[in-house]
Amino acid sequence: MLNELIIPASDLEVVKQYKGSSDQLGHFLKSQVWDADHLPWVAILGLPEGRGSGCNQVAEAPDAIRQHLYALTAFPAEISIVDLGNIKSGNELKDTYAAVKIVAEELSALNIHLLILGGSQEMTVPLIGGFDKQEFNLVIVDDRIDNSVKENSPADEFYINNLPIGTSVSVIAGQSYFICQQEHDIVAEGYNGEILTLGEIRDDFKELEPLLRKSDLVSFDFGSIKSAEATGQYRISPNGLTGEEACQIAWYSGMSTKQVWFGLFGYTPSFDSTTTGAMMAAQISWYFINGISKRLDEEPVDEATDFEHYHIPVDGLDDPISFLQHPVSQRWWMEVPDENCSVFPVRIPCSKKDYRKACENEIPERWWKYFGEI
Repeated sequence: MLNELIIPASDLEVVKQYKGSSDQLGHFLKSQVWDADHLPWVAILGLPEGRGSGCNQVAEAPDAIRQHLYALTAFPAEISIVDLGNIKSGNELKDTYAAVKIVAEELSALNIHLLILGGSQEMTVPLIGGFDKQEFNLVIVDDRIDNSVKENSPADEFYINNLPIGTSVSVIAGQSYFICQQEHDIVAEGYNGEILTLGEIRDDFKELEPLLRKSDLVSFDFGSIKSAEATGQYRISPNGLTGEEACQIAWYSGMSTKQVWFGLFGYTPSFDSTTTGAMMAAQISWYFINGISKRLDEEPVDEATDFEHYHIPVDGLDDPISFLQHPVSQRWWMEVPDENCSVFPVRIPCSKKDYRKACENEIPERWWKYFGEI
């Protein structure tokens, strides 16, 4: 089915024209082919579709990003990466949605990491639709909530309203002057998530890591970066993430202990005469792969004997809160109560800040949040 719905990377003009040195990522990618019997660590997939956007030129983004991504430094040979190519656009927008969902179904069943080069951000919906999961964790990186109710709004401005039932949504890098209280309530109550504004994440940027660690898909809107640092935006704002912060988010995403997918949407080559925006998008993409190359298989299972265990009594709770820390990565997990768990407790990603709060006799917010969900 993949062969029928995808234009192979080897058939793309940008790939044919690439002539780089052996230390560049493109040199490695040109020699790799998809082999279902020997799955890669990472696959790259382009979604050249823009008919659901306020600017249909976003369809040109995947190959424009590839041109710069291929020129970046390669990874060690054991980090196997395959560029699948581009989804074939359908005669109608709904046909492309159907193709994306089918491809997502096949790839999600293989448990590989996926770097998605969009295209418009409403492609998030059919991507999630391809997962056979009752509960799905979506993290959106955006400066606003795309839930417009205006008549004739493009699909990428109201796609959140179409997310599958069971999708938990958190939004990071939101900007308060774009997000009203009602939208905060929608995310918190309707999608069981939270909004972390640009100011909040800058107070302690490392607090993003546990949130990204539990995500299944990170949907990154290129417009969340300040326009002076990322040309190629059709919805311009002078404030936003810096390039370094955007790359850090991508790196945290790749470091996840899950088989996470990372989608970069909304870059518009026609608004990027210097191609610095394409290079920014390529560097964000590169950092996602770099994060994957550094990840450890460290999810605590069963007795989690390889972890350091800390049991912290807190007033108001019958039992201490148990924390686990991996001795190499230094990342933290927290055990939370769940009646449905009869043998080993549920463990959720957390941070050292949560551990310190418990030591100060405070119940961490992440504990409360999970307790409120069950």
